Amino acid sequence: MTKSLQPRQLHCAFDSVHTEFNKQIETVRQRLSPALLDEYYDGVEFFAKIGQGPSISITFISMMYWVGEHFGEGSIKKITDFSYQTIARSPNKDFLVDFLLSFMEVINHTKADELDEYLAFIDYHLAKTTYSVHGIHVTHSSPSFKALLSKIGMILGRLDYKGAYAWVDYGLRYFKRQPDQQEAFFSLSTSDSRAVFQRQRKGLLFIDVERQLYLLQKSLWGKDYVYAPYSSDFERLQFFRPYIEDGTIRLPDVYSELNGVPPLRRYLALISHLIAHQQFTKAVIADNLSPHQRLFAEVFEDARVEYLSAKRYPGLVDIWRNLMPELDEFDCDETKQSGVKHRAALLSRALIDDSHSYSNADILDYAARFKALMTNKKNTSTEDSLALGISFLAKTKKASDSLADLYFDNTEASYRDDNRMMWRFIEREDEGEKLFIAELYNDMEPVAVEAIPPRYYDEWDCFHKSYKPDWVSVYERLHSHSDPSKIDELLERHSNLVKQLKRVLDLLKPQNKKRLRYQEEGAELDLDIALRSVIDFKNGSQPDTRINTDFEHDSRSVSVLLLLDLSESLNDIVPGTNRSILELLQEAVSLLGWAVEQLGDNFAIAGFNSDTRERVMYYHIKGYGEHWDDTVKSRLADLKAEYSTRMGAAIRHGAHYLDLQQSDKKLMLILTDGEPSDIDVPNSKVLIKDTHKAVQECQQKGMYPYCISLDNKADGYISDIFGSHYSVIDRIESLPKELPKLFMSLTK
Repeated sequence: MTKSLQPRQLHCAFDSVHTEFNKQIETVRQRLSPALLDEYYDGVEFFAKIGQGPSISITFISMMYWVGEHFGEGSIKKITDFSYQTIARSPNKDFLVDFLLSFMEVINHTKADELDEYLAFIDYHLAKTTYSVHGIHVTHSSPSFKALLSKIGMILGRLDYKGAYAWVDYGLRYFKRQPDQQEAFFSLSTSDSRAVFQRQRKGLLFIDVERQLYLLQKSLWGKDYVYAPYSSDFERLQFFRPYIEDGTIRLPDVYSELNGVPPLRRYLALISHLIAHQQFTKAVIADNLSPHQRLFAEVFEDARVEYLSAKRYPGLVDIWRNLMPELDEFDCDETKQSGVKHRAALLSRALIDDSHSYSNADILDYAARFKALMTNKKNTSTEDSLALGISFLAKTKKASDSLADLYFDNTEASYRDDNRMMWRFIEREDEGEKLFIAELYNDMEPVAVEAIPPRYYDEWDCFHKSYKPDWVSVYERLHSHSDPSKIDELLERHSNLVKQLKRVLDLLKPQNKKRLRYQEEGAELDLDIALRSVIDFKNGSQPDTRINTDFEHDSRSVSVLLLLDLSESLNDIVPGTNRSILELLQEAVSLLGWAVEQLGDNFAIAGFNSDTRERVMYYHIKGYGEHWDDTVKSRLADLKAEYSTRMGAAIRHGAHYLDLQQSDKKLMLILTDGEPSDIDVPNSKVLIKDTHKAVQECQQKGMYPYCISLDNKADGYISDIFGSHYSVIDRIESLPKELPKLFMSLTK
């Protein structure tokens, strides 16, 4: 609203300031109250008189009326006073223009009553990063203030103030006296900074609910997919969509509440939708389909798999419906914009929400066709969705669909994937490409092929008594394989020991029997059930045919992970022999693997090594669901020893899988020949303390970590890591005999 004001003269000696002021003043008078207008004049005049040139006043002119309009009366004066006292009169005066310019981002990410909180945050950062050199009476400007201001929109948009302070404190803790590293940290250009930043974000972090989601996945769908979260914050992944591929679910690493749906339910909606596709979608050939045909086919296929899933779990429909964008039919002007995405969003809503308010005849017609298909046809398929999608596009196609200006606003359902599993492209499978890929993989070192993205783990900082978030990258994959007969030869070499073990194993096997009733086939007739079935039969009722009873041995409720240190030192020759530690380890693990197979325990074998925190390799040698067969033997036969021993990260990753096992007792055996170490950590104490912390984390989750050390100098450090839960085998050549015995004593 235009205000009637007596014009006030601007008192300023700079012509450039007057020029800029005259350009803006009419707009300013329309937007600011009389009190704010006085603050505005005062600020422009004040900064023109402090002896720092006209640039501050010119910036003030262009920015402060926006600020005053957003924060209200008193805000312009408050910023003027803060700018002068805290910045202009300090070594940071060269950054005053940057500070004023940053308010364009600030007003987009703060509420009207948050100005004081923002200024306090800036004051805190400046107070901590503006420093003096000891013995020299000169104070230096903050090396990171400008970097912080350059990211202020992202900081305020993704962190609350508690998280922002925590992020700043972390940077100051490690880089207060290192100007270059400090600047890099606050510009979010280092992996450390981004990791800490992500951990502090608003919303629910996936890592905090991963176990809950895994258990939901397992209980609802009986599936065992691996999760690989992604972030769009730093990777320009604005249009990146969730997907499922090769047993891995890719999903966002943080969710906030949306449309009243809590973040945990959003994750449930996403995972359920992806698994529904995995169960009900069969890929169809897409080479001859246009992008628009594929788009509408995907709309019908999304609705089809959700309809089928809802038969089993009806409660999912409400979550999906609440997450579906709700658009008005007339949001998109299809005479000026391409309305393909808008039309697809309307159709998606109509297919899942019977109470929609749309009146478009084509939308109503195809929603009815879809409902009729799902109701009347017993076994629908992806081909049905494709046919509906092509037909819908043909019926509704408009000339404006090909316009470059495409309507996108609120057209994507956040829980839906990119539908890659729905399509198969024959053109991509031609022989030339196959040959190229084969040559590429033949030329690559095996270590360069990463099956799935890394999993990030915290690492304990013993000096600052806190975790370094997402500090270590763990890559996992199946171990390479060779000739399994090598393992059979090792077992044959120890045939006498195998016979001894067999006698001990027979004693360890559970002798108690458990009765199983209601069996159609069994060892004995269950008289109670049989008589009841006869009575039902004579009364004309359907008799129960499960009239037998059977027996099975009570199994040991134990899960074991054997974690092998595969670092370079395993290549050392054992004194007094011509054999390496690695060869003896293979013998010992072979005997143990055979023994555990006889017992029937839930048992897995994995190995690890590391080449700095950026690359910890975790090799699956035997999975919990695998038997001791040639496949497992071939992996064990190909073991290689290289790199270093970052043990804490490997223990955490192994614990992730061990924790998922349904057993009363969970044992992690760590077999190593030395202390934790890596080439990027000169102080051995750091990784020893981190490994101890990882052991404590396992114990808190009900797991029992136990170390078997082959290092005759282990007494100097091993108790600091494992307490009393360790054994040291001084004579390494006795390992094949000692390892199985130790296992049996621990699981008895």
